[in-house]
Amino acid sequence: MKKIIMLILCSIAFPALAQTVTINPTITPALFRHNDQITVTYDVTATTLANLTTAYIWVWIPDKSINAKYNINPATAAADAAKFVKNVSGGTTTFSITFKPSDFFATSISAETKLGVLIKGTDWANGQSTDYIVDIWDGSFQVKLTSPLKQPLFVTNGEAINITGETPLAADYTLYVNNVLTNTQLDVSNYTYQHTVTETSGAATIKLVVSNGASSDDVSFDYLISANSANAPRPTNIISGINYNSSDPTKATLCLLAPDKSNVYVRGDFSDWKILPSNLMKKDGEYFWIEVSELTSGTEYAFQYLIDETSYVADPYADKILDGDNDQYIPAATYPSLKAYPDKARSDKWYFNKVSVLQTNQTPYQWQVVNFEKPAKENLVIYELLVRDFFGDGQRNYQNLIDTISYLKRIGISAIELMPVMEFAGNDSWGYNPVFMFAPDKYYGTKNKFKEFVDVCHQNGIAVILDIAMNHQDMPNPYLMMDFNYTTLKPNPTNKWFNVEAKHPYSVFFDMNHESLYTKAYLDTINYHWLNEYKVDGFRYDLSKGFTQTNNPNNVGAWGNYDASRIAILKRMADKVWQHTPEAYIILEHFAANTEEKELSEYRMAEGKGMMLWGNHNHAYIQNSMGFASESDFSGIFYGNRGWSKPHLVGYMESHDEERLMVKNLQFGNSAGSYNVKTLATALKRIEAASTIFYTIPGPKMLWQFGELGYDISIDENGRTGTKPVKWAYLTDANRKKLLNHTTDLIRLKNSYSIFNLGAATFSGMSTLTKQVALKNTPYTETPTSANAMNAEVVVNFDVTQKSIAVNFPHTGTWYDYYGFGLPLEVTTLPFSITLAPGEYKLYTDFLIDNPIVTAAERGVSKKINLYPNPVNDVLTIELENEIIVDLQLRTLEGRTIRPERISNGHWNVSTLPQGLYIAEIKSRENTYRVKVIKK
Repeated sequence: MKKIIMLILCSIAFPALAQTVTINPTITPALFRHNDQITVTYDVTATTLANLTTAYIWVWIPDKSINAKYNINPATAAADAAKFVKNVSGGTTTFSITFKPSDFFATSISAETKLGVLIKGTDWANGQSTDYIVDIWDGSFQVKLTSPLKQPLFVTNGEAINITGETPLAADYTLYVNNVLTNTQLDVSNYTYQHTVTETSGAATIKLVVSNGASSDDVSFDYLISANSANAPRPTNIISGINYNSSDPTKATLCLLAPDKSNVYVRGDFSDWKILPSNLMKKDGEYFWIEVSELTSGTEYAFQYLIDETSYVADPYADKILDGDNDQYIPAATYPSLKAYPDKARSDKWYFNKVSVLQTNQTPYQWQVVNFEKPAKENLVIYELLVRDFFGDGQRNYQNLIDTISYLKRIGISAIELMPVMEFAGNDSWGYNPVFMFAPDKYYGTKNKFKEFVDVCHQNGIAVILDIAMNHQDMPNPYLMMDFNYTTLKPNPTNKWFNVEAKHPYSVFFDMNHESLYTKAYLDTINYHWLNEYKVDGFRYDLSKGFTQTNNPNNVGAWGNYDASRIAILKRMADKVWQHTPEAYIILEHFAANTEEKELSEYRMAEGKGMMLWGNHNHAYIQNSMGFASESDFSGIFYGNRGWSKPHLVGYMESHDEERLMVKNLQFGNSAGSYNVKTLATALKRIEAASTIFYTIPGPKMLWQFGELGYDISIDENGRTGTKPVKWAYLTDANRKKLLNHTTDLIRLKNSYSIFNLGAATFSGMSTLTKQVALKNTPYTETPTSANAMNAEVVVNFDVTQKSIAVNFPHTGTWYDYYGFGLPLEVTTLPFSITLAPGEYKLYTDFLIDNPIVTAAERGVSKKINLYPNPVNDVLTIELENEIIVDLQLRTLEGRTIRPERISNGHWNVSTLPQGLYIAEIKSRENTYRVKVIKK
């Protein structure tokens, strides 16, 4: 996530842009008929709607199709009657409009009982509020409390509370405080009374009763006396989060770290979502705690904290979060029996609408694999995927991922890297906008289903790596919210976890202070949680170059320079991880100075550790694949060319962050004569070529989902981070299936032979389109007696014309053409010249190894072709079953092409050919077949 554009695009999920804000209006008069003039006012202070210069009211009749005249999007002059008036005064921003509801509809609404309203920008993309449904007064007798509206209401002894109410007709009002009659006002329609608080602690209930002859109504509210939490030490072993009582499932102790705070209340299902004096938490230094009792074993309870009477937050350590705005869109098949968001917890501030869940006496997941042996770092082939874009709508869940593991296993990958799955803002997201770091996002399924996914991966020998965003967090992360300026929408300078401003470029959301002891402890616990609770095998740390307090907000070059403080931060965190999970993978998206990356890659190397780092060579491989030599040098994908002593560079041609090679091929591919990279079959063949000189280079590798099938959907389709089309139908395309088989075999080679993991690589032709890599095994020998000691040579012609290539084989002698039926090539001098067609690739080894694809193809050909005599002297006869031969070419081991004289149908004169081995390329109208021919 290092691109400049990510600063904008990642923010699509950020509430500051195009956010649906949970906020309710004030409507006066409180009781109105359909044709009464009303004023609707939205207080948008500290919301993204405050940034709007122009806003419009949108009205409707719930559950009915009645045309609203001014519901126009995007708004034009025709919608001016629905335009709000904006007012900014004393730090408060409001939008107000006065109108008659009946005037906004083309048909009569005189019989309607409800009205829907919301505020929106000129276009939906500019942001909007959530729906607000208000009753249209039906003329019956009732009372509306118009002040106070804030709940809970905190007051102090001696404070005056202004109480106002409204009835449609004059009535008698009686006010009770804790059931004691306190005030009476007769024959009034607007009630006003000022109550002076006499209590010094606890809470009180005020009830307002109105009567008009035979009709009566009442309304009530509570107030609490402000109080600080009492000091009391935490019970033994109580830590941050939800502490379950192993011996009593009716109890749980909640603990919240909240530095510099005076009081914290807890509310939830167990208190009917009321703030009660009995739920004021005790204080132990910077921690607040409370034991909740009388719980029903196995029952889920939602709850929240109220900090210093101002901010509602869910528990930062909870492993399940309910989202008042987004849970309704999660399919039941993905998350069965999902607990409904409690209506009583809903706030008009969107950022308060997250609640945590506790559940005593849970049935633990039964792991099938408890001691998974992780694949070695240098052997890793990582499959990066985003669950959202791997399956279609309604199927984006862990169960479908579990059902697909057999496909991924057949490819031969050794690890799956999931883009972030921690609870993120919204549902439709890349996941780099995390909010709650201990809770798997419910959009993909339950926590136990995620555990099952990890377990099944391990049963199949596949490691699981989590992409995790710890450079930053999104609203409403609890540690962000407990010390936050809602006017500037930035952390306060006193925030213990977050910087007011990011210390580096390309930052998104809210930048974490990685030198803070609070941040360190928080991140250490996150790492421990996922490695131990979910048994994942390691992490890819997003934007790890941002783990610094070296203030460099605008200078990209300086940000990438060697940073000793950043190195110390990462080493400290790695040490903590390796204390409890010694074999955990630590992968960094770093892209810093090579001296820094080398130091990190070799940290604690003597103990078999060391961090891995992303190696992005997308641009160079794209240039080669398209057929352009400029900027096509990918030699840095080999760790040895960076001076590193261990293969800890995770090289890739594509990632979630990069454009797809196939997109570039099809849009901008080069051409010459009839050879055109923009042709689908040719474009896919170019990916085969690129893959051949990618997977064979020693060191861990990564491929992006569907890359094995030639994914050709642009990263910018539907916006960079937007949902992309799912392309499982590629499997029905023969050319794409061929690329899949080719990729699978390359990964098999990497998994089978040490030369492709630990060999030394020498690159040639990096400034041209005729690329080659010579691989020497360690220890090196020119006469290997086994595949474990063999050497290799990879040659690719990325040009769009045939090329003669001087190949720098590691040594002279016999080499075997892996893609040419294993035919021997006698290399007599160095360099040795071979000829390759445009887009053609070769892999040579100095020890004969089997190519199962070629062998299978040859077996298939033998069933269709009758070729004799073989060996042949003068006349070669070829009979092709049910097909007509249109052309025959013989290819020499040096790559030269010979077209023999055709004597008659099915007979060719080969008498003048030199003796030796040839590959016969037999073309019909439908197919091309290749088979070995020996000339005597």
